[in-house]
Amino acid sequence: MLEFIEHNWVSIVGSLMGIIYLWLEYKANIWMWAASIAMAAFYIYIFYDTGLYASMCIYIYFFGASVYGWLMWLFRSKNEVGDDVIVRIPQGKWMTVLSAILLIWAVVYAILLLFSNNNGLITLGDSLTTSLNIVALWMVSRKWADQWLLLIPANFISSILLIVQQDIISGVMFSVFFIGSIYGFRKWKSLCGE
Repeated sequence: MLEFIEHNWVSIVGSLMGIIYLWLEYKANIWMWAASIAMAAFYIYIFYDTGLYASMCIYIYFFGASVYGWLMWLFRSKNEVGDDVIVRIPQGKWMTVLSAILLIWAVVYAILLLFSNNNGLITLGDSLTTSLNIVALWMVSRKWADQWLLLIPANFISSILLIVQQDIISGVMFSVFFIGSIYGFRKWKSLCGE
């Protein structure tokens, strides 16, 4: 057991930070940003080690975006509709969100085709989860409950990718994230009064 922990401590600690982050995000607690910064540092290494390079880049982005999100929640306490609460995505923004996902997906996929040696399905899934996470993190900085609708498939696909790449601990954590994302969406909807 001690040998297992010694060889997998990065995935174990990263997973624990991820669970803490998920719980704080579920609660819409500002400290989720501190947990996400710590989690991102571990997952940059984990995704590099498993060869999921787009996912590694998303965690580099996630690290910086978490600093940005924390500052947004601290200093710009009002969202776009003037409230300091969780809200649903404003009307007319879904087209922007979907366009951003498709554009980012295409760009990341093209880059991975050039620079990665993963098989086609891994590359496709890696680029899709990256695009979903990039846009979802931007949405959460605006306190939009609908960010969870992007995280649900992103976490599901990430869990499969990590298990296929033989990082079982992180794959299980992303399975927990997948389930947590479903509950997170329900919770944030209730914070919107729905």
